[in-house]
This record gives sequence, structure tokens and C-alpha cells, in this order.
Amino acid sequence: MTGSADDATLRRALEHAIGAEKVRTDDSILRTYSTDASPCAVQPRAVAFAEAEDDVRAVLQVCRELEVPITPRASGTSLSGAAIGPGVVLDTTRFNRILDFDPERRFVRVEPGILLADLNAYLAERGMRFAPDPGSQDLCRIGGMVGHNASGYRSVKYGQTRDHVPGLRVLLADGTPLQAHDVPVNGAEWKEIVGRAKGLGRVQKEIEAHRDAILSSRRPIRKHSCGYDLIGLVESLARGVFPLASLFVGSEGTLGIVTEVTLRVLPVPARRVTLLLYLDRFEDLGPAVADILTWGPSAMEAVDGDSLALLDREALGIPRNAKAMLLIEFDEGDLDAIADAVVGRIVTHYRLSRDAEVASDPVRQSTLWKVRRSLFPTIIQRPGPRKAWGFVEDPIVPRDRVPEFIAFLVDLARRHGTLAGIYGHIGDGNTHYRPFFDPTDPQDFEHMRALREEFDRALLERFRGAPSGEHGIGRIRAETLPRVWGAEVYGVMRRIKDALDSRGLLNPGVMFSSDPWWTTWSGLESRVPM
Repeated sequence: MTGSADDATLRRALEHAIGAEKVRTDDSILRTYSTDASPCAVQPRAVAFAEAEDDVRAVLQVCRELEVPITPRASGTSLSGAAIGPGVVLDTTRFNRILDFDPERRFVRVEPGILLADLNAYLAERGMRFAPDPGSQDLCRIGGMVGHNASGYRSVKYGQTRDHVPGLRVLLADGTPLQAHDVPVNGAEWKEIVGRAKGLGRVQKEIEAHRDAILSSRRPIRKHSCGYDLIGLVESLARGVFPLASLFVGSEGTLGIVTEVTLRVLPVPARRVTLLLYLDRFEDLGPAVADILTWGPSAMEAVDGDSLALLDREALGIPRNAKAMLLIEFDEGDLDAIADAVVGRIVTHYRLSRDAEVASDPVRQSTLWKVRRSLFPTIIQRPGPRKAWGFVEDPIVPRDRVPEFIAFLVDLARRHGTLAGIYGHIGDGNTHYRPFFDPTDPQDFEHMRALREEFDRALLERFRGAPSGEHGIGRIRAETLPRVWGAEVYGVMRRIKDALDSRGLLNPGVMFSSDPWWTTWSGLESRVPM
């Protein structure tokens, strides 16, 4: 959908709907909003700034009447290209209030544009926090976290955004408002909802009609951000409940636009203990992780030896012979006893490159986390024409196969003539993989295409994993989605999209596209054979 109205007509309609001060169409703003944190670029025709639900409703109405697509956007930290689109980009950063906080029930209700950092600062003054903590936590906003089903460093214990969202308020593509929460399907409320939003009745029938295929598509992974949560929906419907919020969390703006989010919050841990381990042998990584998981860590991060070599080992205190780093955190129980037990187990069963370090002081803990947090900006800023491109960067595999998978990734990069940054949330099986290439060099680009195909095949078939653990399908992984779930289940997802957005108004090209992953990459249009 591109719409038949010209740009001047579109601008006038938007200005009439929400006010001229909330609409921008100048070249500089369109260029800014044509990119997010991914390599993709799609230039919009206009940017509209929502400050309230009425603005969202008005922009939706304009886009429906003029047949122009709409892409909701928060901070633009999407690594998959889900925050850019060809029509109107709806910026929600001004739509950012805290609406309600209930300390007794441990709920907070917010607008989608609130920064996670601002929300947690507010909650911290009240002894609470929102548990998911993505690496972009100082920049990302709740709306984007909901859209991508984000997780982060502590997902091994606290899961993903979906696990902390009991309710949403959503505007569907036709403007219908929906209070999305768990609804018994045999009750009066569900009947009323389906009467107003008839597409939801079709969604229920689709899911129930393909129940067996959906359950059979399950992969042995702990989390994913790969399309709609059909398995969770099937399991909930078997209990007689439709979890409406779960349908929209992780939908990447393709089913509706979120205008309010109700979040479960947790007490700030009274204390944490952090352990830093450097292993002499990479092959010890898997057994060490399996041992440590039995103590229930709240975070478990790993960096492989090749990635450590990309850092300033001396400045960061990284032993020269270290083949892997493990950073572990505990935040519950007798922390000193747990730390002693873990260190005792590790030092007697594995070779360390230096003594294990245990920190309970917050300042020292921050220093220990510095190695892990510095890896991504370091590899992104690495000098030279080859950059750490994020086209295979968020895979998840069964966590007992992570060491084997990392070894495969190291070999894959070497066979294609390059190095890669490899790090991630090893407690979940979620790895971040950033090979260095120059896509404007024809030979390098051919290596990228070959690496991507080999990566996808091994990830999906050999390792039984999925291409996104937390960053979403977006544009970069859309062509892979049918291979993740199979034709029948993918077809269910497509029909759910059609049921709630029959005109393809919401975020076209995201999640559902057969275009190659590089089609919308910035700067490649004239260099890559299409």
C-alpha cells in the first residue's frame, strides 16, 4: 500500500487532524526517520508526533482514508528494521506519561513513549523496577519493548517483556479501541469484544483450527521474538482464556497501535553478587554453564575468546590466554553461600585464566559489567571498511548447544574470510553474532549472502534454533519466518494479520515479506544486483 494521495494532500490532512506543530515533512526529518538502529533505510512521506491517544486515532483515520501505511515508532532502537516505513511514521516519544502506580498490586500503567530509564528511575524511588533490561536500556522506550518482546541481560531469570505485560490498550487498524487482557472465551466480555472487533473471532478460529500444527512447530528454545506467540495462545485457549495482550506483544506494530501499557513491577533486589570468570579452555564453557545454572542466576553472560581479542585486554584486565568470559549474577537467597559454592565448583573442575572474582559492592560490580557492555560499541566503532553488520545477529538455540553453536559461528566467519563479535545471554541460549564485512565490496557482499544462507540452514535445521531471541523479525529476518514455523503455521500468522489489518495499513514489509534481507539496506541500491 502506498496510497494515491500526493504528499501535499497527505500533509494537509495530517495537519488538519492533529495540528501543524505535530507534523513534519521536511527533508532533514524524513532522512532522520528513514533509519533506525538496523542497516535498513525506508524513507517515509511524513512524520506525525502523537501526544495522546486522540492523535493516534486521528492519524490512523487519515491513513485509512488516504490509503497510506503507518509505522509506529518509539526511540528507533530497532535492530531489525521494524521502526521505519514508507508512509507515515508515528513518533510516540511525546506520548510518555506515567498514568498510575499501584504498589500493593505491583502494577504501573504508562504511555508507550516513556523511556525505560525514566520509568525505572521513578520506580526505584519507590523500591520497585521493571525487570526486562535490554542493552539499549538507556535509550529504549516501553512501546518498542512491547513491539519487539524485548528481554535483556537478566532474561535467564526474568524472561521477556511479554511475561510482565498483563494488559494493553490498543487501537486496531480500523480505529477500534481494545482493552487487551486475559478474557474467558465463554463469557459475556469476549462476546462483546468480538462484536466490536470481529477480526478477533476469526483469529480465535484460525488458532483453534490449526492447534496441532502450532504445537508441533514448537522449537526447544527458552524464548523467541519470531512472530506472533501462537503456541502461548493455543495453550491459553485450551484453558478457556484468550490472552489478548500476548497477541500484541511481539507483533512489531503489525496488528495495532499500543496507546497504554500495564506492567507488572518487582521489588529492587536488596543485594546482588556478581562473579567474573575467565576460562582457559573454550570447551569448558558448556559444562561450566550447566553447573552454574543449578544455582539459579539472575544473569549469565558470555563472550568468546575471539571477541575478547577485539577489546583492549590490558585496559580491561582481560587475561591474554582467556578463551571465554563468563559474567554471572545472583540476586536472591544466601548470596555469599551461593558465590562460595559456585566458585568452589568452578575452581575444582575447570581451568581458569586467573582467579575468579566475586563482587558485592555496586561500584565494583559496575566495573565487572564494563567488559560485557563495552563489546557492542567497541565492535561497532572498529576502524576500517569492514563493519560489524547485524544481519545474523540475534539467534537463539537450545542452551545446552550454545558452545557447539559458538564454535560453528567462529568457523563460519573464518571460512568466509573474516572475524566476528560473538557474545550474548548464554543462560538463555541467545547469542549475538556480528561478522565484519564491507557490503559495498562485491566479493565481500557475496560472502555475506553465502554466510547468511549457511547460517539460516544450520540454525534452523542442525541446531533447531530460531533467528531472533529478542530483537524481532522486522525486515532483516522476514524472508526466514516461513522456515522457522513451517508453511501451515506461517499461513496462520498471515491470516491473523489479514483479520486485524485487512488493508495492510500497519507496518507493511515488517515480518511478512519475501524480499531478500538486504533489499532495503542503506547505500546498497546501486551496488547490489537485485
